[in-house]
Amino acid sequence: MITKYLEGTRNCSTLDGEIIQLEYFLLEKEGNDGNNSMKTYGIEIVKKKSFLGKAICTETDQIDCLTHEKEIAKEIINKLISNSVTPITMSYIINDIMDETPCA
Repeated sequence: MITKYLEGTRNCSTLDGEIIQLEYFLLEKEGNDGNNSMKTYGIEIVKKKSFLGKAICTETDQIDCLTHEKEIAKEIINKLISNSVTPITMSYIINDIMDETPCA
């Protein structure tokens, strides 16, 4: 079972009057690895467009299992929020972020 936690929102508007709301969620999934219980963390972004107060479109994308470290997932979400990343570009941006981290 996946539990969702809203970590932040971002509101933007376009030149033609569309309002865009971006919602960023931390996803937490508990599973078993043999005899051990373990959690994995992922990210979901929901983009809601409205025009003159009416919802006209919703987009969403998620990555269920990004890391086993909650703090790493939260750091990535904060980067996504600060740069207003949308669902369509999320996987590309996360790949770039993960490539920035050198292997030990």
